[in-house]
Amino acid sequence: MTTPLRVLIVDDERLFAELMRVALSSAADIVVAGVVHDVAAAIAQAPALQPSLVLSDYHLPDGTGADVARALRRSLPDVSVLVLTGDPSPSVLADVARSGAVGHLTKARGLDEVVSAVRSAASGEILFAERAATAAPHRAHQRADARRAAHDARARGPSPARRRHEHRRIVGTARDLARDPPRARPGDPAEARRPLSTRGGRGGGADGPRHAGDTAAGSVTHSGERTCAPLSPARGMVVKA
Repeated sequence: MTTPLRVLIVDDERLFAELMRVALSSAADIVVAGVVHDVAAAIAQAPALQPSLVLSDYHLPDGTGADVARALRRSLPDVSVLVLTGDPSPSVLADVARSGAVGHLTKARGLDEVVSAVRSAASGEILFAERAATAAPHRAHQRADARRAAHDARARGPSPARRRHEHRRIVGTARDLARDPPRARPGDPAEARRPLSTRGGRGGGADGPRHAGDTAAGSVTHSGERTCAPLSPARGMVVKA
């Protein structure tokens, strides 16, 4: 008589775990050795339950099905681990492939397919799609290619299009400054160095003469005459020096 296949189910979704227990128990050559709901219980109870195969969900409260596979590979190397999950993402596939599990199945499969996969995995068959085995190396090559491309771009410097853009920007800024030069503000050192006749704009500002012959109150003219502030509409009163 053939020894029945002993299976330990590890799944935190209790309803799904019960469905799997019923489906596997209906097969004449399979015995469900136990049902647990987290990584710690699977690792602790596996030696006493002596399963031939562990059917584990990937996402568990305290870890992953890949963690179960790694731990049992060290403590019970003859026990196969088959990971059943609803998450078929490349990262999950790669993690399961590296963990030492014998296969990966999605929960989209029918119960009959899962029972058949359990038999195949227990007999030594590897149940990984090709993309799962190559997902991690492929992503590593992609990251290396991206880093190499970025390094080459930095070594080459700006592209011709970028250099043309920068040149047009600089030329445009220079033209704008030539058309409308920035005005010095009062108190600016550059303003203090300018001649009085040029301060305040073309028509004379608060500091400069407004009419020909005007001078500041109390200043000395070119002829040596001193002026004073106007006391009437006249320009000013001339006092002989």
